Amino acid sequence: MTNDLKWALSSDQQIPYHDPRAIDLWFKVLKSWKPDVVDYLGDTDDQACYSRFTEGRPQEFLVAHKADQAETILPLMQADASGAREFYAQTRKMLPKAQLFSALGNHDIRVFDYTEKKLPDIMDQVTPEALWSLDSLGYEYIYYNDVPKRRFGDIHVHHGVAISQNAGESVRKDVENFGVSIIRGHSHRAGSFFRTYELRNEGRGETVRGWEIGHMADEKSDGMAYTNSHNWQKGFAIAHIENGTTPHIQFVEISADYTCYVDGRRFSA
Repeated sequence: MTNDLKWALSSDQQIPYHDPRAIDLWFKVLKSWKPDVVDYLGDTDDQACYSRFTEGRPQEFLVAHKADQAETILPLMQADASGAREFYAQTRKMLPKAQLFSALGNHDIRVFDYTEKKLPDIMDQVTPEALWSLDSLGYEYIYYNDVPKRRFGDIHVHHGVAISQNAGESVRKDVENFGVSIIRGHSHRAGSFFRTYELRNEGRGETVRGWEIGHMADEKSDGMAYTNSHNWQKGFAIAHIENGTTPHIQFVEISADYTCYVDGRRFSA
């Protein structure tokens, strides 16, 4: 008798610059498919107000809140993180027994870098728990600067480091740089990469694999206007983990009319 698990993975919601229909579709899939494991692969929270790109502008956190008292700063940070916190909480509410994991992305950790630089007195209070309730909700997580986390079989996860303008190239670079099979986000593109080393494992061979799994952001939002050429693809990934150890991974495209197919069933939003 097998002990197969179902695994769902998503990346780059970029809240509050997310695509509401894509998020609605995602939760419809979770509700029906009922995965045993859910991984979020970074940039769930865009954190634009802490970005170097908004420094000195009205959107920067301390510019927008320069008149506020020191004791209100952390609650204001928590308020800015409320959208991502609710997203994480909705996942837990929908899947109370699931294993949940988050690989924080370069946007998610903007707040920590910003606090260290400009608000060092409260640095120890600004944590994934304080902002998103990750510990209370039962998420395991890694930071962007951590190495990829091994999850099932030979598959590792991370937000992603390398960036290329061509789908599949970013994950190829990360597979080659880290030397492991990996699922990642970061590029907002969908692609895969496979390479077989015939002489590894005493001649039995080894294939390393990689997937970049698209995004769920709203390309037309103000937060995504840093480029006028969105060579991006909406989607997510699913896997059946055979006997709890061998993942069989698929990319699920979200079509222009917000439909997708998971295990032969059509979903729409």
